[in-house]
Amino acid sequence: MKRVLLLILLAMAILPGKVHSQAGTVTYSGQIHNSGGDAIDYATVVLLQGDRQIAGGTTDDAGNFALKADKGDYTLIIQCIGYETERKQLRLSAPTRETFILQPAAYALKEVVVQAREIERKADRFIVNISPTSGKDGTELLSQAPGVWLSDDQISINGASGTKVFVNNREIKLTGEELLSYLRSLKSEDIRQIEVIPVAGAEYDASTRGGVIRIALRRRQDNGVQGNILMGTAVASSLNRYMPSASLNARIGKWSINAAASGIFTPKDKSDMNSIRSYTTDDTRFSSLSRFENRSNYGTGRLGITWDADTLNSFGAEIEYIGQGAKANSYSRTELVKGNFPVNSMGEYFQRNEYNTFTATANYLHKLDNQGSLIKLIVDYAGKKSTGNNDYFVLRQAMGGQSDTTYRSNADATYDIVTSDLSLSRYLKKGMSLKAGIKYTFTDMNDNSCYEGLSGHLWEPNPAYGYVLNYRENIIGGYGSFSAGTGRWSFVAGLRGEYTRTSNRNDNIRRDYFDLFPNLNVSYAFNSLKTSMLVGQYSRNIERPAFHSLSPNHIQLSDYSYQIGNPYLKPTYINRFNLTWVYQYRYTVTVGGNLHHNLIREFCKQDANDPDISYITPENHSTENHWFIAVNLPFQPVRWCNLTANFIGVKQDIRMSESAALAKHYLMFANATATFYLPAGYNMEIQYGGASRLYSGNSEVAPRHTLGFTLRKKFMNERLLVTAGVNNIFNRYNNYVNNLDAYKTESHYKEGSAGRIFKVSLSWSFNSGKKVAKKTIERSSESEFNRLKEK
Repeated sequence: MKRVLLLILLAMAILPGKVHSQAGTVTYSGQIHNSGGDAIDYATVVLLQGDRQIAGGTTDDAGNFALKADKGDYTLIIQCIGYETERKQLRLSAPTRETFILQPAAYALKEVVVQAREIERKADRFIVNISPTSGKDGTELLSQAPGVWLSDDQISINGASGTKVFVNNREIKLTGEELLSYLRSLKSEDIRQIEVIPVAGAEYDASTRGGVIRIALRRRQDNGVQGNILMGTAVASSLNRYMPSASLNARIGKWSINAAASGIFTPKDKSDMNSIRSYTTDDTRFSSLSRFENRSNYGTGRLGITWDADTLNSFGAEIEYIGQGAKANSYSRTELVKGNFPVNSMGEYFQRNEYNTFTATANYLHKLDNQGSLIKLIVDYAGKKSTGNNDYFVLRQAMGGQSDTTYRSNADATYDIVTSDLSLSRYLKKGMSLKAGIKYTFTDMNDNSCYEGLSGHLWEPNPAYGYVLNYRENIIGGYGSFSAGTGRWSFVAGLRGEYTRTSNRNDNIRRDYFDLFPNLNVSYAFNSLKTSMLVGQYSRNIERPAFHSLSPNHIQLSDYSYQIGNPYLKPTYINRFNLTWVYQYRYTVTVGGNLHHNLIREFCKQDANDPDISYITPENHSTENHWFIAVNLPFQPVRWCNLTANFIGVKQDIRMSESAALAKHYLMFANATATFYLPAGYNMEIQYGGASRLYSGNSEVAPRHTLGFTLRKKFMNERLLVTAGVNNIFNRYNNYVNNLDAYKTESHYKEGSAGRIFKVSLSWSFNSGKKVAKKTIERSSESEFNRLKEK
């Protein structure tokens, strides 16, 4: 460790001398376009002396580049996927500008994978430059990005949960299939660049624990209208789901307008759960069957406007509405036998929930130069109102007769979040940059629920189940980060400070705390072209409890089980560190650890009033450490087949309390995607996902392996994309185990949306005038907004 610190200090000491060695430098610039006269953006341009890279960069949207180097002799190399490589010997003695015409490569139409030369590794991230001729959608491109995992319901980096996705600096709040559908609507001709950031820097909220994926869209200033309409459906014996969406982007003079709407309509979603308990006493038996029938409607609409006042100043505003309504009816039948005394119970539960969310944001951007330096001011508001009306009926039959219980609950919750964010990004000489900012977030939550039981003909309140929760949170954060590079070394170092004040006025719980969250990324390249690198990263993060976890709302799951929140939860602190070896830009092996303190996990417990009733509630682990190795292997055995495989092995150390014994588990995760490019423009994918037995709290999830198949074809001059496929071909479901002192519960859950599903979608893209840039309005309150999401 001392040696690493010495090298970092030595690099920082050498850096100033390198920065000010400007004598004799000249600028070599130019423009690159194809034989048709169209500019080629994000072509790679480098100057070499021998095998040592002296300068390098990529072209902008207009195909322009500019490099600075000392006077002398160089080899110029220009590369871009789909085009032949350009090489030229030149002598620099004065500022020079040239124009280059790249010729299409003979294999351009058959190319199916982002080439290694299009991937660059920096100290804190991978940068993947996308060719508009690759013919892929957003999910295909992401699946080939180093370390990115795509499954049916989430996107992650090296398997870590909590990864955030940004498009043009705006976090996409969609999740699951909705997020993947949105990314599929993006085409390679729309995407300019993908950045994969395994460890988020100090400029991101300290709660960004799973890394960041940033997608930059191509930006053009031509007037015109561009849009996309998508209709998808998912069908199974127990599931009917429809997923329409549409987007419209327009450029009119200095104005950019973007609008989008999407929905998920599920008229049928049926599930079954069978549970069996094994008691420590031999004279007790328990079995239950629960059936669930859910119907839900989800819709969102968004409208954003950007005004470019001049080349330096831009103003933007956006509003968004999200609404969801759900009806969940469930039926359960349970048999409990103690000795020779059987108790049979039947329950019916009717739950009606809905929520409405409105968000508004405004921002101001001021450019300081043409290298990306700018000042940003962002102000956000998010408001959410949710209601729940539930009716329960339970009938119990025993040898002495029968009894029934009827009760109902009404829940009401409102959330208001206000955020303001001021930041500065300043690009300095020789690749150095400085970022700084300050952010304030205020959250107000009012949550209450009333439970009533039917006694005769009167409804009487049940104060043991009812509650009122008034919660406020103030967070003030400030950060600074610095990045630089010298020779084969590069580094990014940052520090974020956050002061948090929370108050739960009903339970008289108040917390005031200040935390520092350092971040450090250091990389060393073993050669001048950086085809082999070693990267070290460290960060400290926080995970604050989701709002639904704090709410002590009693949600009945069956006759003998329920779920309830925990207002006494503490935030989780995470120390993350890893060391990554990068070969040929995209083959990676990463070893590291994620050390958690007060990790929030769900626990299964016995009800104090009736030990035969269990409930699920979140609690804090004392410590939980994950030591892992992750391998990313993308390769192309033949021109028409592309394979991407990811493997992760984890050693999980859990200490539930300070005095508890240490429990150790070994976990394995794997996913793989094989893409076949067939004649007549057909595209076929086979996806595999697998996980070993998982452990959380005192619960376990059984191993599960799934296989999926997808076929795609474009029609109408590639404007219409037709997709058909099957998820979970072999119909594998989830199995769970809860371990209590008195008994162990084994449950087999046949969830409608998790079994074998047939999917079909149609996506139509239209364009009037020249293709326009989709300018989005950057938000600041996304991490807080995510805590509003329903479980």
